[in-house]
Amino acid sequence: MRAVISMNTSLLASLMQIAIQQTGADRAMVCDTHLAIVDSVNLEQADMLSEHLTDIIQKAIASGQPLITNNAVRDAANAPLTKTNFDNLRGVVVIPVAGVGALYLDRPLKQGIIAKNTVNRLMKVAEQAAKDNSSETTAAKLGELYQQTT
Repeated sequence: MRAVISMNTSLLASLMQIAIQQTGADRAMVCDTHLAIVDSVNLEQADMLSEHLTDIIQKAIASGQPLITNNAVRDAANAPLTKTNFDNLRGVVVIPVAGVGALYLDRPLKQGIIAKNTVNRLMKVAEQAAKDNSSETTAAKLGELYQQTT
């Protein structure tokens, strides 16, 4: 069982590296199916444990489909009243990795939304890598797989 856990951890960490390169995301996190954090980049502990973040990750894992959203408040009554509060608005993507966990990415919305085509390619790479179940899944191999995926 220990080998499977470390293989899954390695897969998720490698997938996060490729996803950051392909999307320009400046913050990322990967977690297992129980939402245990495997690795992260530039995310504060409070962000990783936020209800909004865990909700969208759980939805992606449960549905098996990627989610593209933002980090805005969910209750319109709490929405910011001025434009200055929107400087922190971020485009968010969550990609489930079947039976393994999920990948969370975000970047400032002013850089644009991460393209759906890119999200779909990353999803295909994640599915193929999880299916292959190889202990030799490296960021370089996932990068090659990404380039071959349409």
